[in-house]
Amino acid sequence: MSTLVVLIAAMALVAFVLYWSGRYGVRGRSSGTSLRRGRNAHTTVTGRPKVPYATRDEAAAQARLLSQRDGVTMSPYQCTTCAKWHVGH
Repeated sequence: MSTLVVLIAAMALVAFVLYWSGRYGVRGRSSGTSLRRGRNAHTTVTGRPKVPYATRDEAAAQARLLSQRDGVTMSPYQCTTCAKWHVGH
C-alpha cells in the first residue's frame, strides 16, 4: 500500500513540474533563470541579462533605433530592480 502512495505522489510531482514548466517556461531559456518571470525579472525572455542604460536619454535613443530596425514600438523604462534604464515593448 505504501509503495502505491509513493508512486502516486511521484507521478503527481512529475505532472506538476511538467505543467509548471509548460506554463511559465520559455523555449530557449538559459539555465539559471526563473521559470516564473514577472515584472521585476532582470533577464530577457531568452534568459540573457537586460542591457542597462545610465540615463533615460541613452535608453530612448536605443529604443528609437530598435523600433526602426524591428518595426515594433520600443520604449525606455526605469527598472525597479537596479534603478537603471532598460528598453522594452
